[in-house]
Amino acid sequence: MQNRGATRKKLFHKADLYFSLLENIIPRIVTHRYTFISDDWYKEQVDEGKLSAAEINAVVAVDLLEKAHLAAATSLIRISRWADAVCVMYETGNYPGFAGALRGLIENGGDSVDGLLNIPAALATYHRRLNDMLAGKMTDALADCSSLEHMLDHYIHAGWAGKKSDPVRAAKANAEYVALIEKVVPSALSLYHRLCAIVHPSNQSIGWLFDFDELGDRRIVLAMNDAAKIDALYAEFPTAIGQTFSLTCNCALLTLRVLHKFPLHPKLPELKKVDWSPVGVGREVEQLLRN
Repeated sequence: MQNRGATRKKLFHKADLYFSLLENIIPRIVTHRYTFISDDWYKEQVDEGKLSAAEINAVVAVDLLEKAHLAAATSLIRISRWADAVCVMYETGNYPGFAGALRGLIENGGDSVDGLLNIPAALATYHRRLNDMLAGKMTDALADCSSLEHMLDHYIHAGWAGKKSDPVRAAKANAEYVALIEKVVPSALSLYHRLCAIVHPSNQSIGWLFDFDELGDRRIVLAMNDAAKIDALYAEFPTAIGQTFSLTCNCALLTLRVLHKFPLHPKLPELKKVDWSPVGVGREVEQLLRN
């Protein structure tokens, strides 16, 4: 068994620093119990005029913040599991397993970015108003948080459905999610398509086993040199793993950082100590939280 820390350092480069942070905070994140109100009950109460504007706004705020926490927490747990799987498959020298785990890491990174990329800055921008809503102090008008709710609802609820289904709850093509991280990980889509070809039943799913005779007499030898194939794939896309992992973690961690401003979730003081200055949206969020 290889040293896991060394494997993380080799595959994830500087992004390996996230592992210790996640190991510290995830046990506290999962202690939270979420409070969601039945949609049918809420609609009935609103339609019958039984809720005041202040009460409606409080429900909207709680629902939005709970969904933001749920999305961030599940994103971190999921991406950390895929990162562990990538390391295990690398250490055991399993080429199809490595390709499958790396595909999962990239797909789930894209899905998390789709759901969470804009959430930290939006919550930070309106953190004072959202606190007023929670406290029942916003009584003059109904708040519209639908655009943020749709992002989070898609992340939490979307699944494969028919063409006439609700677009908020209908999953996009996997490549659409992956394409979202191309600005940070320029090779993401190219690598993703390569991984799909290896994992799916296709010529590339068996072609990696072929060792063509150097004499050119068209004979083929089957060679299970998994470790060399993994190293060659990694050498072609050396930064994709760490960049995808760090981007995914940043979206979720910054969401949790902003949620410190509200009295609903477990506190994670480690996030206040993180230097977000190298991350553009991180600098923006910290400035917004000071306003």
